[in-house]
Amino acid sequence: MNIRIRSAVVVVALFTITLGGACSHQRAETGERAFRSGAERLDLERRSGRVYISAQPSPEALREFADMGGATVINLRRESEMDKYVGYHEDRLAAQLGLEYVHVPLGASSLSDDDVRRVSDAISSTQDPVLLHCASGTRASALLATHLASGEGMALGEAMHVAAPLGLDGKGSMIDAVLRVMLDEVDEVVNAISPERIRADVDTLAGFGTRHTLSDTESETRGIGAARRWLKREFETIARESGRTGAEAMRISFDTHRVQADGRRIFEDVDVVNVVCEIPGSMPEARERLYYVIAHYDSRNLDANDSEGDAPGADDDASGVALCLELARVLSKQRLDATVVIMPVAGEEQGLFGSRLHAKALADAGKNVAACLSSDVVGDPTGPGGREARDQIRLFSEGLPANLFQGDDDAMKKLGSIRRYATESDSPSRQIARYIDRVARIHDLPVKPMLVFRPDRFLRGGDHTGFNEAGLPAVRFCEVYETYERQHENVRTESGVRYGDEPEFVDEGYLADVTRLNAASLVHLANAPGSPANVRVLVASLANDTTLRWDARPEPDIAGYEVVWRETTSPVWQRSTDVGNVTEATVDLSKDNWAFGLRAYDRDGYRSPVSIPRAARE
Repeated sequence: MNIRIRSAVVVVALFTITLGGACSHQRAETGERAFRSGAERLDLERRSGRVYISAQPSPEALREFADMGGATVINLRRESEMDKYVGYHEDRLAAQLGLEYVHVPLGASSLSDDDVRRVSDAISSTQDPVLLHCASGTRASALLATHLASGEGMALGEAMHVAAPLGLDGKGSMIDAVLRVMLDEVDEVVNAISPERIRADVDTLAGFGTRHTLSDTESETRGIGAARRWLKREFETIARESGRTGAEAMRISFDTHRVQADGRRIFEDVDVVNVVCEIPGSMPEARERLYYVIAHYDSRNLDANDSEGDAPGADDDASGVALCLELARVLSKQRLDATVVIMPVAGEEQGLFGSRLHAKALADAGKNVAACLSSDVVGDPTGPGGREARDQIRLFSEGLPANLFQGDDDAMKKLGSIRRYATESDSPSRQIARYIDRVARIHDLPVKPMLVFRPDRFLRGGDHTGFNEAGLPAVRFCEVYETYERQHENVRTESGVRYGDEPEFVDEGYLADVTRLNAASLVHLANAPGSPANVRVLVASLANDTTLRWDARPEPDIAGYEVVWRETTSPVWQRSTDVGNVTEATVDLSKDNWAFGLRAYDRDGYRSPVSIPRAARE
């Protein structure tokens, strides 16, 4: 495997040592591993001494460490682990050998700011050389990465690259733990989400009476015209308060499409108007990469052509529009690398007109839309019969891209390739869904996605559909249980049952948590490099390993790439290996038995969505 590692000033060595029942990659017949001093040596930029990363050392290993001039042992294992699995008193032996002994007990897959500080302080303040160990070396390598980033000033992505071959490589839970504790920007955005503002926005939107696409456009208090002007003013206020100028200044506009009467739900010619809030990216090389967030601000009642009767549309879809407004408020304060476009759309209830026409225009213009996140009916965690899913939101994603069913020869060739190599579940949209799921688990967000591997619900549709039809990756958020008496109904009570989509049925706390999931995902997506391009899996000859090649990403902060893989029956990526800043890598696994992908990472540690390789001979 081709791996490039930065030049060094100080040596970090990997010790593969353990005792009896401790975790390890190899086992001696006695059940105890020998200490291998001077194992694989990697050069690092450090300001002091040498740090050794180790599994649980045996007594012989500690003696050898002391004999070679070692000074300090830092043990990350918890007391319960030591009592159960270690057959000697490490602290007593260390004292007998003249070694300073520091115990900082840590969990196997969780870290806190305090943990990072304590370990970094211990490494910095004790005498070198230092032996930093846990049970298998995974926690130790993770804490080395956080120390290099927080204590030594190394970029997090580079620190994780250094720690990868020392035990962090492919260890998903600890990689996620490092990202969770070190990516402060995500916490800042997530913590800024306000349920109170979201509540006020839902109430205001419902207060326009109806937002039917063909409703009044002249009134200042009722109808779709009043709603869209209010939305534009809200975005303009956000833009003024953002402090953004020049190329990064926010741009607010109406996106208007004239739609002719069709004799069905468009009973007269009408302007379908989307409200566009663009937050330009701060990195010139990434600014043309666009991440859309959409929700529809139009509403309807029982009669799809009733443009005058009340249709408060609180959950469907003032909830999604309130999410859009809150995202604009919190993301406008950030300087994300790529551009985020937040766009409440109209005409959804009449046939997805606003989103379809905008998406087609994007595709025709060749715009680089890397993902579209649509939120439609996302404000009520409860359902009929007392059911509740407060900690989940459904996330729909297409498998076979919709634009491949257009009948031309190129599309048919692509469909044939998908069938031949069984990548039916590997569309760009599906990779975005997997990505959002991973972000939720990295940050342990209160609402996590329920991955639903189909384009949408039965008998229903959403605004992500138009993006999919245009060949653009898009996913749809929707609450787990829907109460249909509150959708597309007139406000009334019959036989003790309340009908109508009123604001009191929207839970602002739950909706805020759904907004947090969107916000964290956008920070990751817009700060990460774009997905690697022209990724190929080489099939020139029969082999039991797998070689991937790809084109280098253009972003200046690229730090490297990771090969990821999963069982062909797994819904999510299971393992990864850091291959460094190269454009080719070989892994010792058969392409016949596993599904492979590739993602890029930057100096800050952000990972791109996964690219799926196509089969190629070179």
